[in-house]
Amino acid sequence: MDKALISFIFKISLLTLILSSCSSFIKTAARPELGDDFEKNNGFERTYIRSTDLEKIQNGEAKLNADLEKYAYELGLDPKKNLTDSEINEIKQRRKLRTLERDLDSEKERYNYSKVLPLFKNDSEKIEYLSIKSIEGKQAWINRHKLWERERKVSDFQKLIESQDIAVGMSQDIVRRSWGEPSAIDISGNPVYKNERWKYVRELPTSNGYKRERRYVYFEGGKVVGWETE
Repeated sequence: MDKALISFIFKISLLTLILSSCSSFIKTAARPELGDDFEKNNGFERTYIRSTDLEKIQNGEAKLNADLEKYAYELGLDPKKNLTDSEINEIKQRRKLRTLERDLDSEKERYNYSKVLPLFKNDSEKIEYLSIKSIEGKQAWINRHKLWERERKVSDFQKLIESQDIAVGMSQDIVRRSWGEPSAIDISGNPVYKNERWKYVRELPTSNGYKRERRYVYFEGGKVVGWETE
């Protein structure tokens, strides 16, 4: 073999060895506890932020990701606008709630949940209840928080029923007593959770004859949360 070629190969090998040693030294000299292995072994995930993203975060312009947008709409919030920390927290709670609801294994569990659903004050209570694994534990939670004492009776809304009016917090049964059977019912998600929109249509007399009016009543967990008229 040509001596010049042998010399060239030797120099390349030596250079590769030196660079390899330096690389090893640098990695050891740097803080190894912050290396890739440490991150993997301790459950950390490295996140890279572009400068434009950083500017948006600093200016309070960061938007929700697509996974959370549907829960924002569900709560009546616009995910395209800037949201407060409290609103984002509320959206994340709603996502956690829906996940727990989907994880209910049996028809009996879903039925038991649907019975007490109208009595919860907020998503936090629902999450706390659903996070309990045993039926006995859930029942103890219900008794401890005196859920059944929260149930509103027909007599509580008697004046509204007599005037054919409704109010936030009414159950579906009481709305039926006041407005009768709806002409159509739209159901969101699992029917057992009673997230529904009821449509009422009626003809109203006017100076120009009759005018058709449409009313929509929105229920969440079997309770009125709002309504609108067209």
